Amino acid sequence: MSFYKFKRGDILLNTLTARPEYNFFIYDQNRYINNKDVISGSYSLNDTNVPPGYVNLYELNVNRASNDLSYPWIYSSENKWLRLSNLSSGSQINLPPGTKIKGSYPLSSSIQNYWFSGSDTSTKLRLESIRNIVNYYKYVGPHNIFSGSIPEGSGWRTRDLNREDVRMVTIPAIIHGGGIKEGTVSLKYYVSGTLQAQLVDENRRGELKQVSGAISANDGKVAGIVLYKEGIILLTGSWALNTYHTENYGPFTDSPRWKYFASTLSGSGISTPSSSYALDFKATEKIPNLTMLTYANRGELNYSNNPTFISASATNVPSTGSLGYYEKEDRTVKNIVSSSFTQTSGSFEKITYISKIGIYDKYKNLIGIANMANPVRKREQDSYTFKLKIDL
Repeated sequence: MSFYKFKRGDILLNTLTARPEYNFFIYDQNRYINNKDVISGSYSLNDTNVPPGYVNLYELNVNRASNDLSYPWIYSSENKWLRLSNLSSGSQINLPPGTKIKGSYPLSSSIQNYWFSGSDTSTKLRLESIRNIVNYYKYVGPHNIFSGSIPEGSGWRTRDLNREDVRMVTIPAIIHGGGIKEGTVSLKYYVSGTLQAQLVDENRRGELKQVSGAISANDGKVAGIVLYKEGIILLTGSWALNTYHTENYGPFTDSPRWKYFASTLSGSGISTPSSSYALDFKATEKIPNLTMLTYANRGELNYSNNPTFISASATNVPSTGSLGYYEKEDRTVKNIVSSSFTQTSGSFEKITYISKIGIYDKYKNLIGIANMANPVRKREQDSYTFKLKIDL
């Protein structure tokens, strides 16, 4: 067996940016992701072991019974404190060394919805926490401001997100990864299955403008903003999307408005049997991958330990005895070079076929195997470069 050491420039670490598309459909108090049906599992309520419309991080504990779940764990040490975020201080202190402390899988999350009423004059901590983030993106578009003047129609108006109705939709990092791709967010509002209006960020400035509205006079109005890196959507649009339908969207019975988008997810028992909602966007997934270059140089790797490499017609029987095991030194290598004539072979040439490449650590422990789709013929005059790639 031949071993080769990677040289400088043979190992490359790259990052691939993927843009997976997500489609959320919200009806009543249910959410559906990418039009996927809920499939009952053999050992769990559903095959993913998470609620419908949720993403299972790492795809762990898929279709496993509740008493047979994998879990993270750690042994306590001799230190007085063991700091784990999901354990209270009372369960961490003075643990005997060697105690196994368990966590829980699967980790899951989905889009969340929060309602902030303008009539509530108290400080809204969840909104206040993103004040600086909203103001930071003011250089992108004038509507990205928490408190101040924003353009409206042919003039300007003053707004304060703490003093008006705001609907917040959050997209967790489990889903958006490294952030939402600019310009891909789309919100659709349906009543009785009919599209009432749609919001898009056509200028990629984080400003969600209405298009395709049932009341065309409202098209072009900015109904909210989206913070792409943070995965947050703020909706303030208060105009009616139609004038013939009313429904209980939470605060009171009213016409459909953008500030009521997906109100059934706000956790207050709201039911809107006639209204449904859709949220589409593209996430950002950064996938690191390792590229390794290996070589089969001219005149190398043309001998094999495979028994079929030796001609079966030759006398290759080893000698054995009480003093040792001896193989013949003049064993004949099988000639597999084809000839233009029948019943004869071509001029002898040592030929091997490379089917696998093993990757070893510095202690020569096998840590990976690359399999060829088809064995590669290696003649003495051939020289090959193999490119191996793996996602980390």
